[in-house]
Amino acid sequence: MKKPVVCIGASLLDETFFCMEEPLQGTSNPAAFKRSAGGVARNIAHHLAQLGNSVELISHFGNDLEGKWLMEKCSAAGTGLSHSLINEAGTGRFTAIVAPGGELFTGAAFTHFEKEVTVRFLEEKNSLLKSASLIQFDCNISSECLEWLLDFCRSHSIPCVIEPVSVAKAKRLKHVNLENVLLITPNIAELAVLFDHATGENSAAAIQSLLKKGVQNIWMRKGDKGSELFTSETTIHLPAPVTHVVDTTGAGDAALAGWMHAWLQNKNAKECLRYGHAMAEIILQIKGANSDELNHDMLEKKVSEQKEK
Repeated sequence: MKKPVVCIGASLLDETFFCMEEPLQGTSNPAAFKRSAGGVARNIAHHLAQLGNSVELISHFGNDLEGKWLMEKCSAAGTGLSHSLINEAGTGRFTAIVAPGGELFTGAAFTHFEKEVTVRFLEEKNSLLKSASLIQFDCNISSECLEWLLDFCRSHSIPCVIEPVSVAKAKRLKHVNLENVLLITPNIAELAVLFDHATGENSAAAIQSLLKKGVQNIWMRKGDKGSELFTSETTIHLPAPVTHVVDTTGAGDAALAGWMHAWLQNKNAKECLRYGHAMAEIILQIKGANSDELNHDMLEKKVSEQKEK
């Protein structure tokens, strides 16, 4: 039996408004609407399960129609939910305003996850966490849970991956011990809150500071400028694939799932990036953060196509 990947973080109902024209602040903007399953860790778990990995999700769902709908989506993808929390606290939501070019104009998130999933709750999952091949968590969890999980992974020599989620949530990583973290995925804005004014040329110094703190891999995703993976030995740059962007929602989550999927197959660093880019391209071409058609063969085909370009 394969050791599971354990993903920990919020599960959200995504409500996305696709503006007909460039959105304006302070006024109503005509838009189309789509409801979809979301939440960073939930999205990653969803993708990994579709790709054939054994995945358990530790998350929170409300005992409401939205929560039941989200859980049905998770189960259909093959994501294990037996360790998630279900109670009367409402299901979280993420509302996005998307410009005609597919880029996020603004978004707002609401979730009970941080309050409901506590250190005590995680301690009850000790056996599952010890059995994990890889633990991924997002910064929707509290600072106390972040510290507990990082200590747990170090104590039990379990690789862990951190997704900062947003600028506001990335602040929770500023003063925690990041030694032995396998991968962290800040963008330039999130890096800036980890290290004050870490923009432009200063971002290189911030990257080196993270490496000195013991982070093994730092993946900077730069949208249409591609991405870079930094380690203590090397830096790898991979250009972004040329593609028609429908919606950027969830593309970063898909990219991370692709990277993790490749890492679990012992792919080298550049191949892991290729898989990440291929997954992002698949999701950029649809509305919402998940594709019902995604599977292992689709991803392998997309990776091959990118190599040929």
